[in-house]
Amino acid sequence: MQEVAPRQDGRLARSARTRRAIVDAMRSLHHAGDLRPTAPRVADRAGVSLRTVFQHFEDLEALLIEAGRRDYEIAMRYVRPVPLHAPLLDRIRAVVDQRGEMYDALAPVWRAARLQEPFSPQIRSNRDRLMAAGRAQLELVFGSELDRMPASRRESALHAAQVATSWATWESLRTELHLAPDAAGAAVRTLLEPLLSTR
Repeated sequence: MQEVAPRQDGRLARSARTRRAIVDAMRSLHHAGDLRPTAPRVADRAGVSLRTVFQHFEDLEALLIEAGRRDYEIAMRYVRPVPLHAPLLDRIRAVVDQRGEMYDALAPVWRAARLQEPFSPQIRSNRDRLMAAGRAQLELVFGSELDRMPASRRESALHAAQVATSWATWESLRTELHLAPDAAGAAVRTLLEPLLSTR
């Protein structure tokens, strides 16, 4: 009996490693530009059989959803505390720098998720969760400026700040205007500074 638990633990650990390898393979293909990888390509990248992929995931949407959860974990690593008493321009720069790093790191996977978003309630839920976390950060970091605004202006300013710091805006600056990260960050700061200034 004493040997059963270690064997079971070992199997569970191997299963978890295999599942993570499959998720990472999907993400790796996205980063390589393959936004709609087939299950055989995922299996090949993960070094497992096609059967193994479907033992762990019901279908490719379930795999994409799991990749989205992994992305959320990774995205949160880029969110670092911003000194709340720092000057406004320093806080703006800190938030924009964090968002830019996050968006550049996760853009390939988010592009893939966006293709599937209209057909997947869970992917839309993942998106909404990230948007809510972004809004909460803005309310915390720029609370002193927002709280000095009339209620109606506060809400519209917060909505505008969400748009200015969103992945969609960053993606447009980087891929449609072809801006380098520094130039894209400068553009976002240009949007935020007059919006949040209380002078």
